[in-house]
Amino acid sequence: IFLQQRRSYTEIRQLEELQRLYDLLKHESLSSTHGYSKKMDPNGIFSNNELDLQKIKVYGFDFDYTLARYKPALHSLIYDNAKTFLVKNLRYPDQLMNFCFRPGMGARGLHLDIKRGWLMKVDSYHNIQLGTVYRGMNAIPDDEVIAAHHGTKLSVDVVGYLGRTTNMFQFVDIFSIPEITLLRDVTQYFIDNSIPFGSEYVHYDVSEAVAAFHKSGMMHQIVGEDVETYFEENVRLKPFLQHLHDGNKQIFLITNSTYWYVNRGMTYLLGDNWRDFFDVIICQARKPSFFGVEKRPFREIDVNKNSKSWNLVNKLEHGKGNLANLIEMTHWKGNDVLYIGDHIYGDLADLFLKYGWRTSAILEEVEDEINIMNSDSFQQTIQWLNVLQWLINQLQVRLLQTKRYIFIPPYI
Repeated sequence: IFLQQRRSYTEIRQLEELQRLYDLLKHESLSSTHGYSKKMDPNGIFSNNELDLQKIKVYGFDFDYTLARYKPALHSLIYDNAKTFLVKNLRYPDQLMNFCFRPGMGARGLHLDIKRGWLMKVDSYHNIQLGTVYRGMNAIPDDEVIAAHHGTKLSVDVVGYLGRTTNMFQFVDIFSIPEITLLRDVTQYFIDNSIPFGSEYVHYDVSEAVAAFHKSGMMHQIVGEDVETYFEENVRLKPFLQHLHDGNKQIFLITNSTYWYVNRGMTYLLGDNWRDFFDVIICQARKPSFFGVEKRPFREIDVNKNSKSWNLVNKLEHGKGNLANLIEMTHWKGNDVLYIGDHIYGDLADLFLKYGWRTSAILEEVEDEINIMNSDSFQQTIQWLNVLQWLINQLQVRLLQTKRYIFIPPYI
């Protein structure tokens, strides 16, 4: 009996010591003015694999959000035209015309549970990030999310290889941000006004409205005729391309946009002689099919008449076509090529997996993420999490030594 009491007293003393240590280290971690890790450069270049740029002979670029960056006015333009399409063509309530685009309501990469109308953040392991699930502007409780999806882990059949299945859709480019914002606004309007609606119908209608503005050519027409309003100036672009050109690097451009539109944008960014920087210019490529099964032959574009030629292409300058023919005509080898784009599925995945090209992504969201990671509050939290992990390990070691088990309170 005496030994049992002494052992219990010792265990209590050890737990009390751990509790005091817990309180002390938590206070020190969350009030520390020293960063846990070295701060990163928000404008840096990050590599997932070793890349020797001296061995790269060919540089390829996408146009939209790669060589060309857009001002926030473009998001408002897309939002307003899609909103008007819903009201004028699909007979949505006239009150929607009073809505306007608001930054921060959407982000590239979000997934949509189509039938429920839930926007959510899903990580690279297909786990739903609790606390990020919204219907309109309303947060969905965690227990409701878990009940609906039988947990937080989504199968690959639910998510899909390209982020698209019958009930899941991923918004994968920056052009989708106004679409997400409009979807949330319309959904919230119906909820606030007690209007019965099917979430999947709203998704399809909003998607149709945005697609109509793109496919009709209206967006390119409006932006191309007012480049100063919508394109961001980039004083570093011309010296960068000149540096590659002076280094005897081959440079090419592959874009889904029409030549007329690209010419308007590139003339604004680089001047009238912008084509001199490029060895190959491919417009209306229809990516991602251009990189995959697409077998269209190349067609030359008369840049003066903005019309297609009927002659067979024996030299690559402008046109459509497919990647297999491009490689055959240029003799470019996989590791010699670095292609830079902004669309993970449309620009980069197939190029690396099928052809061995090196790829790079322009992801402007990374800058915001790094600024958050560099913040004092984030650094303090990470420091405390690492200390907490050490404390939990210490607790487990002591409990194992006494062959006892204890429930760890939720606040730990």
